[in-house]
Amino acid sequence: MRRRTLLMSAAAAAVGAPVIARAQAYPSQTIRLMHGYDAGSNPDTIARHLSGPLTEILGQQIVIEPRPGAAERLAASQIARMKPDGYTLYLMTGGQAVVSATDRSLSYDLLKDFDFISIVTRFPFVLCVAPDSRFKTVQAYFDEAKKEPGKITYGTSGVGSTLHMAMELILEKTGTKMVHVPYKGGMGAPYNDLVGGRLDMHVATFSSAQPLMKTDKMRALAVTSKERHPGFKDVPTIAETLVPDYDVVSWLGFTSPAGLPPAIRDRLYEAFKQAMARPEVKAKLEELGNDTRVTSPAEFRARVEADIARWRPLAHVVSQS
Repeated sequence: MRRRTLLMSAAAAAVGAPVIARAQAYPSQTIRLMHGYDAGSNPDTIARHLSGPLTEILGQQIVIEPRPGAAERLAASQIARMKPDGYTLYLMTGGQAVVSATDRSLSYDLLKDFDFISIVTRFPFVLCVAPDSRFKTVQAYFDEAKKEPGKITYGTSGVGSTLHMAMELILEKTGTKMVHVPYKGGMGAPYNDLVGGRLDMHVATFSSAQPLMKTDKMRALAVTSKERHPGFKDVPTIAETLVPDYDVVSWLGFTSPAGLPPAIRDRLYEAFKQAMARPEVKAKLEELGNDTRVTSPAEFRARVEADIARWRPLAHVVSQS
């Protein structure tokens, strides 16, 4: 009996040895860091700020591969089918939880097809108008919208995006009707339409809006986080002005195709913590409007589950758009 037990233990060790060896040797080649948006977008900017420190920490080159299309669905559907060996990483946005909550036709299951490693940044959105806009406050903007239902416009980065849902949540809570204008790409088109009077207001990420706000080319009416933004303390929150307890903050986090070996996951998690702890990295990302606290894999998964549950009741908005 003892001999049989020893033989079985030896066999099990032999089977597990290649996996352990691979994990200990990781990484031994270039790592692809993919995201679902255009070059110059918020995910791309964050990825490029982190790629250098991660290359130094992991000892292998981090190559960034944007795969834009279909509000991140294209990238997610491709990455979900890739090998979970730690050499393909996906910088996922909070928009994926929105898509998973509102689109039943997805070819992937967010909670089954991905392993969650760590959220690295969180950020609110900002409601912006042209510098000379007649709307001096967010209350004035919503007051006019209530007087003329379905006439006042607002822009976002697309139907079903987190920015779209963030605004629709305000509309639902305040009983207001507006016209949604979706845009593709960066701030160029919505900025031109704001200045040209063709768009009343645009919902944007802080990283994309800040350069225009700091040069007085665009004016902020409100932010979506529960607390005021440290870089723009004179800009009120939605919670202060329109919807008590309103708090919408999105995130960026590192994931991989499901099945990542735990030892490799832990190696990556530690690398992300080290990179985010570097003063120069932390300072730059916070300058762009990011909260740079790092979450554990379990905390990341819990956040995704909570976000899916939060946005599911607004699925009808996407289907009607």
